[in-house]
Amino acid sequence: MFRMLVRRLLVIPLKLVLRPRVFGVENIPRTGPFILAANHLSFFDSIFIALLTPRPLYFVGKQGWLTMPGLKGRLQRLFFRAVGMISVDSASGSRTMGGLETSLRVLGEGSAVGIHIEGTRSPDGRLYKGNTGTAWIALRSGLPVVPCGVTGTERVHPAGAKRLYVARFDVRFGAPMTFHEHARKESDRRVRRTVTDRITQEIATLTGQEYVHLYAATVKSRQTTGA
Repeated sequence: MFRMLVRRLLVIPLKLVLRPRVFGVENIPRTGPFILAANHLSFFDSIFIALLTPRPLYFVGKQGWLTMPGLKGRLQRLFFRAVGMISVDSASGSRTMGGLETSLRVLGEGSAVGIHIEGTRSPDGRLYKGNTGTAWIALRSGLPVVPCGVTGTERVHPAGAKRLYVARFDVRFGAPMTFHEHARKESDRRVRRTVTDRITQEIATLTGQEYVHLYAATVKSRQTTGA
C-alpha cells in the first residue's frame, strides 16, 4: 500500500510539470510477469520509467544507492525501497548473481522487473553494449522482454546536477520479444550475447541513438584514469 501511495503521489507532478510523452503502452502485457529492458541516460530513468509504466515495476539498481550514510542516505534508502528497487552489488560475480536470482523470484511472484541493459548511465548520450544479465533472466525464466527507449532525460537531470530541470522527455515501449528457441540456454555465453545484442538493437531503434560496441563502464573507467 505504501508503494502504491508513493507512486500516485509522484506520478501526478511528473506528468504535470515535465509532461513526458509516452508511446507504445499497448505493448505492456496486461497480465503476467515480464522483463523491461531500457537504456540509461539519467539517474532518474528507472524512477521515471517505473512511474510511467501502467503496471507496477520493480527496477534493478546498484547496491551503492542504499548504502549512503547520514540522513540523506536514510531518506534515499526509504525512497528507493518505496519505488521497488531490487539492489545488485556488482563487486563480484556471486553478488551480481544474487541480484539476478532476486529478480527471478520477483518475476515468479507475477510482478514485472526492469533493468538498464547498459548497466550504468551513458557517458555521452550514445547507446552502449549491453550486459548479459537481462538475457540470463529472460532465458532462465522464459518470459518476454519489453524493450524500452528513453530520450531527453539527460536534460531533466544532467550528470552531476544537484537538481531537476523542467524539460520534456520521451519513453517508448517496443513490442515484447521472446526467445523460446534459446530456452534454458542461459549458461551459454554466446547465446546470452546474441539475445543481449538483439534487445539492444531494438532499444536503438526506439531511441535513434548511435550504438557503441563498448561497455559504458569501460569508457567511464578510461575517462577517469585518462587511459
